[in-house]
Amino acid sequence: MKKLNIYLILLSFSLITSSCEKFLDLQPIDSPTETNFYVDEKGLQGGLTACYDAFQQTGIYGANLCALGEVRGDNVMDNNPGGNAGVTYQIETFSEKPDNTLVQSTWLAIYNAIYRSNIVIQKASGVGMDETRKKQIVGQAQFLRALSYFNLVRIWGKAPLVLTTQSSEEARKNKRNEITDIYKQIEADLNAAIGSLPASWPDAERGKATSYASSALLAKVYLYQKKYSQAATILQQIVTVINDGKTLSLVPQTTTFPNGMKTSKDIIFSIQYLSGGIGESVSQNNRYRNQDNGNMITLPQTLFEAGDNRKALLAPTGNGARPGKFDGPQVNNETSIDMPVLRCAEVMLMYAEALNESATFPSADAFAAINAVRKNAGISEINSTSVTTKTDFTTALMKERRLELALECDRWFDIARTGQMSTIFPLVPANKLLYPIPQTEIDNMTDKTDWQNTGY
Repeated sequence: MKKLNIYLILLSFSLITSSCEKFLDLQPIDSPTETNFYVDEKGLQGGLTACYDAFQQTGIYGANLCALGEVRGDNVMDNNPGGNAGVTYQIETFSEKPDNTLVQSTWLAIYNAIYRSNIVIQKASGVGMDETRKKQIVGQAQFLRALSYFNLVRIWGKAPLVLTTQSSEEARKNKRNEITDIYKQIEADLNAAIGSLPASWPDAERGKATSYASSALLAKVYLYQKKYSQAATILQQIVTVINDGKTLSLVPQTTTFPNGMKTSKDIIFSIQYLSGGIGESVSQNNRYRNQDNGNMITLPQTLFEAGDNRKALLAPTGNGARPGKFDGPQVNNETSIDMPVLRCAEVMLMYAEALNESATFPSADAFAAINAVRKNAGISEINSTSVTTKTDFTTALMKERRLELALECDRWFDIARTGQMSTIFPLVPANKLLYPIPQTEIDNMTDKTDWQNTGY
């Protein structure tokens, strides 16, 4: 994802060497801009690389989503009030305020990713190139924009829906769009991406968004909106491919984590990092590292059944250690494990959930889907003898999601979307389901009406 920097250096050099003949031209020709960069396929590809790069940053999957999505939940605890100026501890204790810098940097990072995606989508129409390749570039940008807005709406609820680049004055006039409007745009972007992207890429291009990734994310978006029948329909198609095992497949986590994420058939989409502690790999190397009780794994070991191959990867860690799930092979004394965003195992669990929620009783297909994940983990299947009701199935499913997807930035959002907060955190007020809008953003708005979430 760092190829853009190389391209910018080469572009700058070529412009500098030709500038002697145009020394009276006051245009800063050694600095690529929106005007002179997105003029050909290389420029558009460079812009797309920048879109992917945005997700590697500390403000999103490099670190912050780990805090907002896991420390907030019950798998990870921050018990270091003085660490990082206490901003992560505030997330842990539900005491964050609108001036929390972790929340603020996440907002800015996500909108930076949206801005980069918007530029690529906007500029593509003016670039002369093969139309199929152009559609694939735009489709990837649409997928990434959809992922950005999905994270945004999960964290803050209502937010500005920005689909074009804006001037500062235009941005100051933004309003918060309704959640339903944001989801509608997410669905539109993902449906467009499904029609534009291939099912897979050549090995040299692995890591790019695919039609399967777009479909899986769309199904997840449907689940969050409780559109269960729509989710089941789209998931069934992916489940068929997973069961076929040629392009996608379930893989035991002892294989997928920590060694094989870049090649594993279980990974549908992940945020990829260069190995050896290069660039953003340096910051994400500390993902869930227990630094003075700053990232304590609190997932109860008693939840794992005998023989569960996921247990050892999620054991409590001592000071200075990372959990086994992200403690990959080291290069230059750094480990650079990718962050999974969508996996085959989650597709199976989403399918089981969608089927269960669409029916009165758990169906054979719902049991088959959850049991595929359990078998992959090395534990016995469940059936209608022990799990007799829809409610029982939901309980089993949420436990399976917690164990299978632990540390993958989903636990808190699962708690919030399924109404579990009042049970797991009975003393926490309901307004804490959403995070506060950063005060710095509100201060920049011309009209500050209805900008803050309730209770902050």
